[in-house]
Amino acid sequence: MTVDYQLAVKHEGDLPSNLRIEAIVDAVLMTVGKPQSELVVRVVDEAEILYLNQRYRNRNSPTNVLSFPFDRLVGIEENYIGDVIICYPVAKAEASRLMIKFTSHFSHLLVHGVLHLFGYDHQNDEEAGSMESLEREILSRL
Repeated sequence: MTVDYQLAVKHEGDLPSNLRIEAIVDAVLMTVGKPQSELVVRVVDEAEILYLNQRYRNRNSPTNVLSFPFDRLVGIEENYIGDVIICYPVAKAEASRLMIKFTSHFSHLLVHGVLHLFGYDHQNDEEAGSMESLEREILSRL
């Protein structure tokens, strides 16, 4: 497993360490059976997530997490699975509003984002239930 952890935002020193990020990602990769995967985890500000959300999802508001799966070329083996982008200020505000620890919320967003890289989604109740169940399972092991 290779995680390129990028910090592109000012923060309050409350972000998980590189080792914790790797442990969270590793838990997801082991669960989906892809332990050799490579990905980027980037923590950004509202301006960057807004730009990405507008450009790729046609939504005019910041969001907490975006996932960009890598489109593989047919016949080429590649361990790179994509990028997970987490917006620090949005995640921080959500954790405060929900009255939960920021690190717990960040962990959940990271698990959620990595699962999206493997095609898990929540477009309907059945998909959402399956994805949420897997998220709970992974988070309980952390």
